[in-house]
Amino acid sequence: MLSTPLLWALGFSNLPLLQMGIAAASLPILIHLLNRRKYRETSWAAMRFLLAAIRKNQKRVKVEQWLLLAVRTLLVIFVVSAMAKPFLESLGAMKLLTGERTHRVIVLDGSLSMAYTVGDRQRFDEAKDLAARLVRDSRSGDVLSVVLMADPPRVVIGDASPSANQAEVLKEINQITLPHGGTDLVASLGAVDRVLEVSTIPRKEVVFITDLQAASWRKSGVEEPLKRAVAKLEARKAQSIVIDLGKAGGENRAVTDLRLNQPVVTLGSTDLIATATVKNFGTAAVNGARVRLLIDGQLGPELPPVDLPVGVDVPVVFRPSFPSAGDHVLEVKIDDDPLPLDNRRWMAVPVKDALKVLLVDGHYKTEAFDSETDYLAQALNPTSTSQGSPSSVRVEVITESGLARRDLAPYDAVALCNVGQFSEAEVSALDAYLKQGGGVILFGGDQVVPENYNRLLYADGKGLLPAMIGATIGDAEKKQSAFDFNPLGFAHPIVAPFAGTDAPVIAGLVNAKTWRYHKLTIPAGSQAKVALAFSSGDPAVIEAPRYRGRVIQIATSADSGWTTWPLHPSYAPIMEQVVLQAAGGRLAERNVKVGQPLDQVLPASASNTSADITRPDDAKAQAKLKPSGDVSLFHFDDTDLSGAYRVRFASQGLGEATFTANPDPLESDPLKLDKTGLSDAVPGWKFTLLTNWKDLTGSSVSVGRHGELHRQLLYGVLLLLIVESILAWRFGHHGN
Repeated sequence: MLSTPLLWALGFSNLPLLQMGIAAASLPILIHLLNRRKYRETSWAAMRFLLAAIRKNQKRVKVEQWLLLAVRTLLVIFVVSAMAKPFLESLGAMKLLTGERTHRVIVLDGSLSMAYTVGDRQRFDEAKDLAARLVRDSRSGDVLSVVLMADPPRVVIGDASPSANQAEVLKEINQITLPHGGTDLVASLGAVDRVLEVSTIPRKEVVFITDLQAASWRKSGVEEPLKRAVAKLEARKAQSIVIDLGKAGGENRAVTDLRLNQPVVTLGSTDLIATATVKNFGTAAVNGARVRLLIDGQLGPELPPVDLPVGVDVPVVFRPSFPSAGDHVLEVKIDDDPLPLDNRRWMAVPVKDALKVLLVDGHYKTEAFDSETDYLAQALNPTSTSQGSPSSVRVEVITESGLARRDLAPYDAVALCNVGQFSEAEVSALDAYLKQGGGVILFGGDQVVPENYNRLLYADGKGLLPAMIGATIGDAEKKQSAFDFNPLGFAHPIVAPFAGTDAPVIAGLVNAKTWRYHKLTIPAGSQAKVALAFSSGDPAVIEAPRYRGRVIQIATSADSGWTTWPLHPSYAPIMEQVVLQAAGGRLAERNVKVGQPLDQVLPASASNTSADITRPDDAKAQAKLKPSGDVSLFHFDDTDLSGAYRVRFASQGLGEATFTANPDPLESDPLKLDKTGLSDAVPGWKFTLLTNWKDLTGSSVSVGRHGELHRQLLYGVLLLLIVESILAWRFGHHGN
């Protein structure tokens, strides 16, 4: 059996300091030589006795002087050597001196702030360079893992096992690109724990390379999960080192928001407003900043420059128009600054020729304005029987019996007017429709069977109906008492257009009389919101999300049987807003934050259809729609870049869809943490913070150097000080 050869070498992290120390160590010897007295021998009778005594003790004195000189010289050498941080590396049987192999986990901060540019270099480029130096500085036998701290995080190397191949690790580090999102700190620490878990090497070291931006490390609402993640990391007994690349007081301006004043956009909309929010995160005001709007890449309406005070949200209003129906992309951009990734913001806008609304009549009659849906149809499409401009809403009326046979997917909203009761199949169809982002509107009336609604639609608060239907309040025949409307401060979007209008306009809403309504009870903890109430305090109009769609429940009838509302001028604009809000779910699902998946629910017939995705960098990807019960799902995870994602479905009936991903505006704030702030943000974490990384030499960057001897040398200094003091005292005592 061949024995492992013993090969070792001594190195120093700060060699120039050692060289100066060696020169300093010669000073005691020089002083000793300079202090030697030169004399001439002169005979003197009395001196013969003294010389005899000196000769007797001369050897002992010389030994004592040389011993003190040696101790003092060693003191200087030990002190300077300890400051030079020597290390001993070896291959073979020197583990006790050199330390065991190390599993080093390099964690790169992948948050948007790492794109901050000084000159032509991003912080992320500096982080990758430093990571490469750490890899090259690792000794033979060490193994390496690489984790990208992002949202979601990514294990680049080490999920299955760490790598000892430095060339492979360097190649992977070089290929990492910076995402345009934030960080999930808890998930990132969990990723580090996973790569440490598969390691069999006892000595572990985790190196975080970060700019210590506060938004990346200071997370609210995850205190307990964060404590558990830190406790697991500490249980691994891994040494944690944080290398700070950041700099306080950075300048940055960002587009932090972009939204439309309408939840659904139709072709020819004349009152469409796009509002962008721009914020200056720097320390000095910026005057004359240019904010531009682009529509499908073409420059839109030009606005005068705006001034950006420090720390103030500045709204910039545009009035876009779209030349055709279909998916369009709005983009707002400002001039570049050191952090260019947040200077643009996108919004995918599906523009429709018109909204298609299906009205289901639960009390159909042939005479004009005797059917349950007549007033509603006229309110939504008032020009269908007049010479005015075409309405943006197209209505189609069917009877209650026709609901079961109708495909709901083509409609933007479905209004159920005084429908008596539902079958389980009809409820399932409505549920699937809501999963696809559709909108459902339910009106009350004398045909409604509350028991059926509560059992199948409300389902103990778990169904699509936002409120349980209780007793009927009032008497529509005797009309002995009437209830007015309370707009609740016009806070909800359904009634918000009435805010600030003239008193006669508001009177057209609040003075409408309701003689009868269903008492609706919203369960505790519900996301439902009351848009309009009765003067009695009971809800009149309730809006609630359901899957990707929305449900709006109205306590009274759609016709004039229970209320005079359809006869008032407020009825048409309120019903238009009801339809717009109900249909708005399909717009919301098109715009996500960077890192969030793109999801769209489509009819079950689209299952197994392939989809071709073009990313913002023009890279191509593919996905396949998967069946999920009564619908099919499009799902795409790879949204690490901000910008527009264009999806083309293979099925002709599905066509194309455009999505956008935008960075989290919290990532635009350059505020950074110091050591105390980091300790407060991640309580219980034991770490070493390095801030002078640029001054470190190539070898000292290896924060986990094995066989470090400086501690032993410092112990030696302490011992030599004690020995020197004892010898000086003892030799001085002899001299006396």
